[in-house]
Amino acid sequence: MTEKDGLILSRYVPEASMPILKNWFIQTPFILNITKKRTTKLGDFRGEVGKHLCKISVNQNLNSYSFLITLTHEFAHLLVWNKYKNKVNPHGKEWKNTFTELLTVLLENKVFPDDLIPVVMKHAKQPKASSQADAQLTKALNKYNPTNNLVHLMELEHGTVFTLNNKRTFKKGEKRRTRYLCEELTTKRKYLIHGVAEVNVLTS
Repeated sequence: MTEKDGLILSRYVPEASMPILKNWFIQTPFILNITKKRTTKLGDFRGEVGKHLCKISVNQNLNSYSFLITLTHEFAHLLVWNKYKNKVNPHGKEWKNTFTELLTVLLENKVFPDDLIPVVMKHAKQPKASSQADAQLTKALNKYNPTNNLVHLMELEHGTVFTLNNKRTFKKGEKRRTRYLCEELTTKRKYLIHGVAEVNVLTS
């Protein structure tokens, strides 16, 4: 990690995490892209192709703790890729063990505030393919988001009418794993929308 890269990254993660991240990254080169908000994912990892380095991307709109956990999640993918390439499952035991080890380092160095520590510890013991799939972690991290009028779909009562991205209007339906089957009111079509999607509740 160059000094310039460090200065850019320091804008997005807790200050206490920077020495740890620098130590990790200097040993394992990769390209980090900080992207615009994506509704379908918080970050991703791509293995190297030819002479190109592996790439990690993280959404720029995340609060510092969510950004750090997402970055750590993707960095675990990088470490597993370097050791196994694509010979193991993306979120198999190799990734889970690696991610747990990385989160443990952050926890031991007291990077997270007191209220997040037990939630992150629980997540580290049973990591999921996406932090968004961990409802308890998502709610805890959201407390550190800038204040706005949006709420997460999973927090609404069944049948609540809401807008997505202040455009299309839906009614919340039944739960399907991590998503909800919602009806778009104008077309009567049904769509699966992730429970952590930020929506605006419409009041009559």
